[in-house]
Amino acid sequence: MWAFGFEKFKSLLELKGYQPLESRVFKSNYFYVMTSFLLALSLGLLSMRFVYLSDLDDNQKNFRKEADRQSALLLMLIEKDIDFIGASANFYQLGSKKDWSQFPLFADSLLRRSNSLISLQWMEKVEEKDIDEHFKQIHKKYPLAKLYTVPKDQPKTYGYVMNNHEPIYIATDIYPRDEKNRPLIGFYSSRERFNLAIEELLITGRPSVSDKVRLLQDSLDQSAQKTGMLVYHPVFTADKTSLKGVMVGVVRITSYFERLVNSTSLGGELVVRIIDTGFDADDDPIMYQSSIWNDLKGSDYTTSVKIENRLWKIEYKAGHKLTEYQRLTLNWLFFGILTISILIAALTSIVTRDKQRIENLLEIRTKELRYMAMHDDLTGLLNRRAIRDVISRYIETKKSFALLCFDIDKFKKINDTYGHPEEDAVLRNIGHLMSEILGNNAYVSRLGGDEFSIVMKLNSIDELTLISEQINELVATSPTVFNDLEIDQTISLGAVLWQGETLEELLKAADQALYQSKAMGRNQVTIRG
Repeated sequence: MWAFGFEKFKSLLELKGYQPLESRVFKSNYFYVMTSFLLALSLGLLSMRFVYLSDLDDNQKNFRKEADRQSALLLMLIEKDIDFIGASANFYQLGSKKDWSQFPLFADSLLRRSNSLISLQWMEKVEEKDIDEHFKQIHKKYPLAKLYTVPKDQPKTYGYVMNNHEPIYIATDIYPRDEKNRPLIGFYSSRERFNLAIEELLITGRPSVSDKVRLLQDSLDQSAQKTGMLVYHPVFTADKTSLKGVMVGVVRITSYFERLVNSTSLGGELVVRIIDTGFDADDDPIMYQSSIWNDLKGSDYTTSVKIENRLWKIEYKAGHKLTEYQRLTLNWLFFGILTISILIAALTSIVTRDKQRIENLLEIRTKELRYMAMHDDLTGLLNRRAIRDVISRYIETKKSFALLCFDIDKFKKINDTYGHPEEDAVLRNIGHLMSEILGNNAYVSRLGGDEFSIVMKLNSIDELTLISEQINELVATSPTVFNDLEIDQTISLGAVLWQGETLEELLKAADQALYQSKAMGRNQVTIRG
């Protein structure tokens, strides 16, 4: 083709009346034309290679960002369930025994807010000598309940089987009380794993998370698939030296993993494997593994999440390939190199804009995740974890501040009288009132249920007393209006001015002040210096 073009060029010169050029001159021009073409083509191919490698690098970076985001999302979902289980443990911790019959009402509000938390079990501590009397009480609600256990690698066994006359923890109440869960009443664990969990609860005072387990709700068959995880939350006696019992949260872990692989912003399903490295996970450490994990050859990225006493290692894989859009971009880039450099710049600009779009999307998702992790989804206020962080920062900086804790008087009566929508409206109204009176001068949080707390900079008891009484009066004079109903509410409030206490000491002092307000007849304010 080049030879033909060269001859046509010579003929054209001759027709125009130009003198024929020497062969050497034409060969020189041909050389420069070819050299320029090859140089441009070479530079274009180098540019294409750079773009190709850049796309792979960007995909790898975005893949790692997405993996980190998904790991954070997984941790947030699990910690949210642990907080719910902790709230139900506080129900037994703080409530009197005569109120324990109201457990289903409290548990229902928690389970409705979680897709993965499927059951809450109250495992009450019972001495061997008290088992018969304990079952008399159980039979009032569950006449068919029997004491049983499932020893490791053995069938279901009835009666007390412990060797050293130690106390057992009996499933005394459960929610939901459906056909699948009712047979669990009377169950206690005789396995070493449970005893070790109890020891850990007594030592740390923190929840303990099990390895992957086979749920009794699914089957007692040893061959049944393990799809669950148990969270043991301690419920201490008043002196905190021994346990009243254990609140067990039953979690369907498959719900976490379905959410993990389906919520990726990169398109397609994440290829992931999750390995439990905690105690007693050796026999079945893989919590989840994508079906194509062993078939995919690509980049690996490993991160981990710490869940109370356990550490999960999370491994991700991504293939060494471009997206369909990136391949199309490279094709157009090749044709642009053969035509004009402007098109090359335009295509590169498209790739850059696409890269920025993905990074911006990931940043927005990360901010949303951070907000969800620190705020209560009903009222929009800070949650328990966030307010503890605020208090810790104040203590570290030694700033003068106060902690106010309050809950709504006879909140259960509001629920019984009106219903859940009205109950939620009251909670939102309280949050709105706090934001309205305090503005940006304080941190307001919902601890769970009808419990709220406020952290704000204050220097004196007089200031604290004034703002506490203002808050109390505002709530009492600002009924909740919902669906043409006017619902009156009052609060019992306890407040403490920080004077060098630790976080736990301060929280305990505020709780004591709150209980004193309740003891004085509610709708009261108690200040502790």
